[in-house]
Formats: sequence, structure tokens, C-alpha cells
Amino acid sequence: MIIVNFLIGVLTGLLVPRAERWLKGWAESIWLGGLPLEEHEFDLAALLVILMAAAIVVAVLGAPSNAFMLAFGALLGLFGKRIWARVKDAA
Repeated sequence: MIIVNFLIGVLTGLLVPRAERWLKGWAESIWLGGLPLEEHEFDLAALLVILMAAAIVVAVLGAPSNAFMLAFGALLGLFGKRIWARVKDAA
């Protein structure tokens, strides 16, 4: 069942760039309330919010929670294309 955490993490990482634009509009109007954030700070905040939503999905599915696998999957989902390109170029 730990694989569920990993797979949801990968999906989360893949969704971050797509969900970030929507989340930024929502956050600026409601959540942040005029609080200034740097672009990289918002990227991190968006990832954390989306990971929290992924953790809720894992809990709803009844799978045992594993934060490491969820975060590792998100890392691979978010940076997987760049990591794979680097490995492929090194070979």
C-alpha cells in the first residue's frame, strides 16, 4: 500500500505546474490577503498546499500514510523529465 503514496506523489508533482496558475489567482484574491511573496516562495507554498491535498487523498483512500514516499514521488513527478534528460546525457 506504500506504493499508493508514491504514485499519488508522482501525480502531485506532475500537477504542480498546471495547478500553480490556478492556485496563484485564488491565493492572491483570498488566501494571501495582500501578503507579498517572492516567485520562488510562492512555488514552494503551492507545492506544499498540493502535497497537503495529496495527503488528504491518501487518507480518504485508507492507505497507510508515508510522507517520505509522497514527497519522493512528488520530487520525481516535478523534476523527473529533467532528471531523466540528465541521466540520458551522461550515458
